[in-house]
Amino acid sequence: MSSDDIAPALGAVSHRSDRRGAARLLARPVLWLPALWAAALLFYLPHYLHSDVSWYLVATDRFLDGARLYRDVIEVNPPLAFYLMAPPVLVARLLGISATAVFVGYVFLLLALSLWLADRALRQMPNVTNQARGAFLLAMFGALVLLPLPVFGQREHLMLILAVPYILLLGYRLDGRDCPTALAIIIGACAAVGIGLKPYFVIVPALLELHLMVIRRTPFAAFRPESVMLLAGLVGYVAAAGLLNPEYFSFMLPYALAVYDAYSSSLVAVLTRPAVLILLLPACAFALAYAARAADRRSVAFAIASVGFFIGYVLQSKGWDYHLLPAGVTIFLAMGQILIALLQRTTSAPAARRPQLIGWAAAALAMLAVAPLMRGPFHNPFTEKLLPIVRTYASGGSIYAFTSHVWVGFPLVNEAGVGWSSRFPTQWLLPGARMRLADKTGLDPQEERQLRGIEQYVIDSVAADFERRPPDLVIVDTDNPYMRDANFDYLAYFERDPRFARLWQPYVRIGEISLAVGASPLNDGTTRVFSLWCRPGPQHPCPALADPG
Repeated sequence: MSSDDIAPALGAVSHRSDRRGAARLLARPVLWLPALWAAALLFYLPHYLHSDVSWYLVATDRFLDGARLYRDVIEVNPPLAFYLMAPPVLVARLLGISATAVFVGYVFLLLALSLWLADRALRQMPNVTNQARGAFLLAMFGALVLLPLPVFGQREHLMLILAVPYILLLGYRLDGRDCPTALAIIIGACAAVGIGLKPYFVIVPALLELHLMVIRRTPFAAFRPESVMLLAGLVGYVAAAGLLNPEYFSFMLPYALAVYDAYSSSLVAVLTRPAVLILLLPACAFALAYAARAADRRSVAFAIASVGFFIGYVLQSKGWDYHLLPAGVTIFLAMGQILIALLQRTTSAPAARRPQLIGWAAAALAMLAVAPLMRGPFHNPFTEKLLPIVRTYASGGSIYAFTSHVWVGFPLVNEAGVGWSSRFPTQWLLPGARMRLADKTGLDPQEERQLRGIEQYVIDSVAADFERRPPDLVIVDTDNPYMRDANFDYLAYFERDPRFARLWQPYVRIGEISLAVGASPLNDGTTRVFSLWCRPGPQHPCPALADPG
């Protein structure tokens, strides 16, 4: 062999050696997964939490202090989220540290549990190689850490962490595989907690169990340890909620059904959101793989889950990106499973089409990963701008915000370390009530009485909250897109009530700030103006803002 032939030969040997080394490393996730887990935890710790998550931390803290849900804390969603948020809040109290940091650690502990359950389930499957197991755990880690980047800790994120092992196990059940009973019960219990966070999530296990019954040709296929545990958990949760939090069903649910449509978007707007369009490539890639017999039953299970979650997104009719997160994560895992099978050549796809299908699968995964990377972690420019003002005018006290947007108060309250004087995260009941009362078309007398009652309840609650805990600083939103009148004047509206007018007398206007919203979590695409009001006191003198605006 000449010297000219030796170099290519050595290069080929080295390349094969590198591939074998990478395969061996992938087959042993214990060597690299903990390091990835720790790096992701450290990455998330310094960032803001999403506004909704920040509100839940504050509301759960009140709940643990004895506040009654749906009376002292007014939230549209069912109570399970409060119970799920209680452990990090309790630990933060015990350690005397930030609940935000503890919550991030809590999410990563749940992620570790989810990965462990998936690993245990994969180890029970005789046709899964160690390399395939490691590859799926890597895909699962990426899907649950990278894709939720802008909405980390949202209920959709928590649900996915808890429910993915159930979807994975069902994919293997489609192949007739067994699973130890104890492991299946734990997987079903975790899924029950996740699915129970929102009623819309129930669509997914319903579709999956129906698919399994069709494949097995018997309704008894749905009677498995994990599915029985899932159903028992959901039924038990509803029963417990009825006993422990009856106000949700008797008070909150009727109010929410009457007015929450104010936050809804048209079907066209919901279906043409950029996040929906991003799903088109993965959907087409899955269709191609399925037609080429490259989609096994495990990937089909995740694809069915994606369809179910997408239906839930449409039914919620808000068009909010985090509502679409579950559909994105599950189609990501479906395509990840297809790519693993193609690379391991365990599919029935024709050999000639395999390179093309690998390209499509890789492109689909890249498309889903690029979008959250472009947005980056959640940030709130309003919090950044208001933080020094709140620390100056309300240090050791509390604040209040007249707005219909949760991002105005949160995570501002959490980051400033001040109290929140309202029982509401926002004035979310008011827009719907006013909108429907302004246009009484098709409104019967009973509905009108209910809406008048909601409006009066809001007025009474605002007065009671100001009297119970007078805020030191009040933020007033001067532009309210969810209101029928964009120039709705909160102060003029509430000062019609003598109680609030009396309580408002001490407050002085100290200035205003403006915020260019643009393409951000505050996605109105406009410049917003907020007036700031201060309650003078020995601890909080109220000089005018040094640099208004």
